[in-house]
This record gives sequence, C-alpha cells and structure tokens, in this order.
Amino acid sequence: MKTTIYFYRFPSAFLVVLCTLIVGGCTKPLTKSDVQDDLKDAREATQEAEEKTQDAYEARQQYYTDFRETKVKELEDRSSKIDNRISELEKVSKKSSNQAAQSDISSAIAELQDEKETVNERIVEVKSIKEEDWSRSYDEISAAIGKIEGEIDKLSQSLETNN
Repeated sequence: MKTTIYFYRFPSAFLVVLCTLIVGGCTKPLTKSDVQDDLKDAREATQEAEEKTQDAYEARQQYYTDFRETKVKELEDRSSKIDNRISELEKVSKKSSNQAAQSDISSAIAELQDEKETVNERIVEVKSIKEEDWSRSYDEISAAIGKIEGEIDKLSQSLETNN
C-alpha cells in the first residue's frame, strides 16, 4: 500500500513536530537556583551598565572641562596680544609729530586699556561659571576682544596715515 503525503498536509506535520520539540524543551522544571542565577546575572549586568554610564558621564565632564580651559586660554592669549599691540601703539604715538593727534590717540589708548581690563575681569568670572552657562559668556568676551582688536586696527591705520 502506497502512502501519499499531500502538499497541504506537510506544513502542518512540520508544525506539529516543531511544537513537540519546543514543548519538550520547556519541560525542565524551574528551580529556585535557576531564578537566583538569573537574578544574579541581571544584577551584574545592571551594575556593569551603571559603571559604564558613570565612566561616560565622567569622560563627558572632563571633555567639557578641558574644552572650557582651552577656550579660556585662547581668550587670555588674545588679551595678552592686545596688551602687546597697545604698547606698540603707545610707542608709535609718542613718535608722532602731530600733537593734536597724539593726545587723541593717547585718550583712545586709555579707553582701550579700560575696555581690556573689563575683558580681563570677565575672563576671571568665566573661570568660575558652571560649565553649562559659560559658553554665552565666552561668546560675549570673544566679541568684546574682537571689538578692541578692531579699534586697535583703526588706531594703527590712523597713526600710519599721520606719520
């Protein structure tokens, strides 16, 4: 006698065998030890994730601290260059033969020095500001330094044309 397996019966037979294997694999009794092992594994994974999170947070904080220190150093360097440029302006203005221009330039230099002192005070303040709040202050100080640099450029040009 010949047995014929029809195509429509084959998938269902396959499904029956698969379900039997799955159910057969689940017949192992669950013990207290298994649950405790699973809890231990979960706690270890949680602890490891917390440690990684803490490490990442500390690395982020260090990055922002280093970045801020770099930017503040940049501002201090620019401020120092302004000192040098003001000194050069004073030397050039003293050599100028035009007395009226010399007094105007001297008063402008005094104003620049006052503005620069204000910038230096702001730089000191920025060092004590929280990391989250300092970037706006950095932008303001950078703009103030840029303004002073522009004024120095104008004075330099003025001195060159008067000499």
